[in-house]
Amino acid sequence: MTSSILHPEVLWAQRQNELFVTINLVDIKDPKINVTKEKLSFEGIGGTEQKLYQFEINLYKEINPEASKRSQTARSIVLVLDKAEHGQQYWPRLQKDRVKITYLKTDFARWKDEDDDEEEGGGNDPLGGMDFSNLMGSGGGGGGGAGFDDDDSDDEDYPDLENTNETAKTSEVNEESKEAAQEEVSSKEAAKD
Repeated sequence: MTSSILHPEVLWAQRQNELFVTINLVDIKDPKINVTKEKLSFEGIGGTEQKLYQFEINLYKEINPEASKRSQTARSIVLVLDKAEHGQQYWPRLQKDRVKITYLKTDFARWKDEDDDEEEGGGNDPLGGMDFSNLMGSGGGGGGGAGFDDDDSDDEDYPDLENTNETAKTSEVNEESKEAAQEEVSSKEAAKD
């Protein structure tokens, strides 16, 4: 009877200069993590049944193993891997091959888009870091630019939307029309009988 290899859930996210790899496995005992320039491998006993879990991933590009960091909790191991090429484009995937790895998933809790990362670090700001709050004048009330008249031509007085006298007359006419229509319907019904 052969036993199949068990794989822990592996989550990954990235920034411009580093990768975050989380190995989700509870109660990991004696983890063996090997980080090289081109490969990440893991072997450890864990889970509720304390079974052997392992994986090996050939990385999309090279990393700096010496600058990489690791932290372990009771539920997971988090690796921060330093990319060898800083300031380059984001990697399209963690692994070198385009093969789908079922246990490898995107870590949306740590994920940031490439555009978000550029904004945070200064990046290519299309507005050149301009602060538009200073353009509103120093009056404190939010506005009124210098040299503009407060009297606009469109500030003229407009007539009221409803004239109360005319409205009263209109409603009287409507009531009379309703009464006349009801009488006409009643007389037609009486004529049918």
